Amino acid sequence: MRATVAAIHRDTPAERPRRRGVLLAAALLAALAVALGAAVAAPAAPASAAVSAAKPDKPTKPGGGGGGSSELAFAAVGDSFAAGVGAGSYLDTSCYRSSKSYPKLIDADANRKLVSFPACSGASTVETLAQVATISTTAKLVTVTVGGNDVGFSDVMRDCFVLVSNSCQSRIDAGAAIATSQDFRDDVAAVIAAIRNRTEPDAKIVVTGYPLLFHENSSGVNPKYTWADEVNDETAVLNGVIQSVAESNGAVFVDVMDDFAGHGIGSTTPWINDWSWLNTVAGFHPNATGYVAYANAIRAVPVP
Repeated sequence: MRATVAAIHRDTPAERPRRRGVLLAAALLAALAVALGAAVAAPAAPASAAVSAAKPDKPTKPGGGGGGSSELAFAAVGDSFAAGVGAGSYLDTSCYRSSKSYPKLIDADANRKLVSFPACSGASTVETLAQVATISTTAKLVTVTVGGNDVGFSDVMRDCFVLVSNSCQSRIDAGAAIATSQDFRDDVAAVIAAIRNRTEPDAKIVVTGYPLLFHENSSGVNPKYTWADEVNDETAVLNGVIQSVAESNGAVFVDVMDDFAGHGIGSTTPWINDWSWLNTVAGFHPNATGYVAYANAIRAVPVP
């Protein structure tokens, strides 16, 4: 009988506001987890999804290669910055690949053909290794943006800027320790080596860094976010490590910090989306203009 009573229980008027508050908090946290990648990165895209990113109006060569002889076949792997999160116009809601991402912008060039696009929101170096296994072996150019999720991007954004908590500093410190560790260097190197083993010997690997997310005024602070300057500093350190690993393993590093200078969150012309509960997917990622800057920086790299 007690079980039956419990099964048909209805909230009393006094309980309803509290229950609504609990449900709302749970919903907000769930949305935050999805938006920032949560503790578990999104799965790598299957090979079929990667190949489907090729231009539909240009036939693919037998075996999954590129288009005409004048087009350079390329692939794009990595995390949310490689997928184009923040730009809108998403091609899917599993990885949030955008038609305004830097891979798709470069794909629109007359002499480039995107033959594999498995980049996925939430991907760490581990998931990116799985992505590499799906790319076309004929790619002559492979772009990579990875490392942010390895050092706890979502945890830092959540605890320092969204639901600010006492854990902020420890999150930053933990990420800094990972970024400067030999394990992290080895993980980034492993991605580059996997790409080298997957593609033709003369393929060029372009590894991009991350922009500084926050604009700092003349006093070196961001008026809205207390931890902005420290996160910017750690981002610069992360970029330095990625650059060192990329160049020591035969890849080209593209530093976008200067390209985004003056366009961080809090600037008059931001190229980074601020956090908003109305658009949780986009927060702390480049907008469409930011991805144009990424594409232009990559276009400047000489290719085979």
